Amino acid sequence: MQWLSDWRQRCGQIWQQLDLSQRCYLISALLVLAWLLSFNSQYWLLGLLGVSLFIAAVNDIWQGFLRIWHSLPGKAFILVCYAVLANFCFALADSSVNNLIGVRPEVVPFSVNLTLMLLAPFWSFLLAFVLLSAYLILHSIKLMLLVMLRPLGVRSHHLQDGSYPKLTLAARLCFLPVVFTYMGAAMTGYVTGDTAAIDLFREPVAVQIQPAEIAAAQANETAVASEQAEPQVKMFGGEISGLSGINPEVRWINRTVAWFLYQIESLSKSQCVMQGAEHLVHLNDYEVLVITPDAQQPYGYRYQVRACGSPYLPDLSRKSVAPAASSGG
Repeated sequence: MQWLSDWRQRCGQIWQQLDLSQRCYLISALLVLAWLLSFNSQYWLLGLLGVSLFIAAVNDIWQGFLRIWHSLPGKAFILVCYAVLANFCFALADSSVNNLIGVRPEVVPFSVNLTLMLLAPFWSFLLAFVLLSAYLILHSIKLMLLVMLRPLGVRSHHLQDGSYPKLTLAARLCFLPVVFTYMGAAMTGYVTGDTAAIDLFREPVAVQIQPAEIAAAQANETAVASEQAEPQVKMFGGEISGLSGINPEVRWINRTVAWFLYQIESLSKSQCVMQGAEHLVHLNDYEVLVITPDAQQPYGYRYQVRACGSPYLPDLSRKSVAPAASSGG
């Protein structure tokens, strides 16, 4: 059993030489091998594969971020990018709330902040796609340099620190498309609110054979429903519904913000005239935004602007009548 002890000692030494990303890539390779040996039947392995690749990608990007941050030009570049991105996201959150309520969003600052927080994962996904694309291009160039400069005597350790640089580069290039797939599924599930879109490791449900008449009727209903649905935009090889231009109009986020605005941020009691279940948001000294629950509306509430109607304030809805000129005798 001496060979077994030597083999364990050798594996332990190799494991100690690897950093966190390399260990995750090794675990991912073993998970892929186990998935293939299970004849694609153990779907929980795909879940572990996604977690392992996510940790590896985040660690690689974080190490690159730290290298840039520790230099003065790098700090300036990161701060400028953060300022531009933050201003851009705040503007899009204001636009989303404005499209929802129809008035300037400054009157509901807490709803704007909630919209910004709910849209933050979406923009984080997009930023991660950009970083991973740049990361993939960088390591492709490094791998090409390794191949081209090897006849000139340039070794791999001149282009990358750490153990097993060539195998690490090859693993990154092989697994990055898989990371793209997982992140695309996660983004689609978040935007559409459909958790089935991110269940990549869920076992498929057996489909029952149905008569031809029932299948044709269901196909017709599906076609009609798809025609009546909102426009869809192709993104990352798939279709994500509810995207309007550059600002995503996510239905479940709008429903959440509408509920928050009615239940928490708006006023249920005011000196202005209110009827039934109406809530108010004061726009100025004389006008209010009236929020009324309405199941017929897309997000469950109806928004309209009207005068306050308080007896202590002038009624601006009535036009002033100029006094008639007196006729001379």
